[in-house]
Amino acid sequence: MEKKKYKKTHPFSILKKLKISVVLVLLSIIQQFLYRPRDIVEYVAALGFNAVYAMGIVFYALASYGCYRYRFVEDGIQIRDGLLIKRRFKVPYAKIQTIVFQRDALAALFGAVKVSFDTPAGLSKSYDISAYFSQKNSELLLIKIRDRNPASACVRANAVNTMLMCAFWANPAMGLLVTAPVISRLGDIAGTELTDNILRTQSDFRLRLIALNIPPAAAGVASVLMLGWAISMLVCFMRYARFKAYLQGEYLVLSRGLVNQKLTFTGRSGITAATVDQSLLMHWMGLYTSGIFTIGSGKLKGDKSLLIAPESKKHFYHSLHSLLGITPEERESVYTAPHTLPSYLYFPFFVTALTIAAIMAADYFSVINELFKALLLFLLAPLFWWMLFRVFAHRYAHLGVSDKHLIVCGFSRLTLKTYYIPFDKVQCVEMTQSLPQRLAHTCNVRVYVYFEKRAFHIVKHLPYQRVQAFLANHDTEKNF
Repeated sequence: MEKKKYKKTHPFSILKKLKISVVLVLLSIIQQFLYRPRDIVEYVAALGFNAVYAMGIVFYALASYGCYRYRFVEDGIQIRDGLLIKRRFKVPYAKIQTIVFQRDALAALFGAVKVSFDTPAGLSKSYDISAYFSQKNSELLLIKIRDRNPASACVRANAVNTMLMCAFWANPAMGLLVTAPVISRLGDIAGTELTDNILRTQSDFRLRLIALNIPPAAAGVASVLMLGWAISMLVCFMRYARFKAYLQGEYLVLSRGLVNQKLTFTGRSGITAATVDQSLLMHWMGLYTSGIFTIGSGKLKGDKSLLIAPESKKHFYHSLHSLLGITPEERESVYTAPHTLPSYLYFPFFVTALTIAAIMAADYFSVINELFKALLLFLLAPLFWWMLFRVFAHRYAHLGVSDKHLIVCGFSRLTLKTYYIPFDKVQCVEMTQSLPQRLAHTCNVRVYVYFEKRAFHIVKHLPYQRVQAFLANHDTEKNF
């Protein structure tokens, strides 16, 4: 009687399994075309082997689909799975942190919805349960999750701001936009230099032809990079178009997608941190972007745990407060000391100095002086940008507290980051000192949070004595 209660997933699962195995099937087809049998017996034998091989892959997909069963019980989801090794497990509703409903255009044609569940016990790169459900069963599950709670605090992303965000994220996009004209210009310089050298040495016609083809080849590479950036930005925009976030009962709900739609339910009690991210360009434009740290966020390829798309400061913090109760006001802060600025600039300044020295020495050590100089001169622009970012990062970095959150402000690569961490989600606060930091009376502070993989946020080169007093003060208040 119990077996009848278990259901199979949607038959679309078979097509997805075969799609994953398509490379294995193609190998047998390619082998059949490339193999040259000596007689009809070898031809039939090879054809029979490849047919059995392809049928085996199809049989495995069908058998795996038939073995995977599920049922919804009052307090959770029960799963039966395994072709050779059988396994049974149950995921209680109370332990589920993230539920993702994802429907792409192909699945929609078959009436299928991919539903994924994740708990703190899951793997960092895959969901605990991920299967295709029928449209009817997924809607029943949605009703159960929503439990007739009305939606509130809805925040929608502006289409223009979403496009700006995708432009900053893509590949990274700004790097490609700079690289493409650089490659094109270097191709022109290389072609001119090689042509002049060939004319002086009276080389043969083939070398002259190669020299003439360098500029158009470089222009072609630059065009491919620009096209790649445009495609990447378009894919990103289609992924995050119509983005909105709202509250429904105990869940934070994120909805987005132009063609492939994705709906994510995240338990608010399990959100361990919220981030505020800004590139230097976004900082000057006054735009802010937010994401969340929680179990199951950003597991899909190319996905980011986006909470709020770029908004102006006023609207951004109003949205952040309505969704997560976060306010930007700080009761106490510890900033980096002014004398620690060189510690932020040591490495980028060293690389920039080496580049300038190489430019000055190019006339003595380079065979193609103009090409070598042009390459190094183009490198100076991102290096100066890197140094400028570090100056802003030094002014920005600090440790603070609000009424409910520990605030960690630092940087990662070329992004300014602020983490709002609820006091009860702080796992550990660690102070570290290198030998130079001991002499300068500074330290780095690492704040660890609970996540599906080891996660910490760091602020560098803070005044050691002030950090000690700051942590001791708030530890006595039992904030964290």
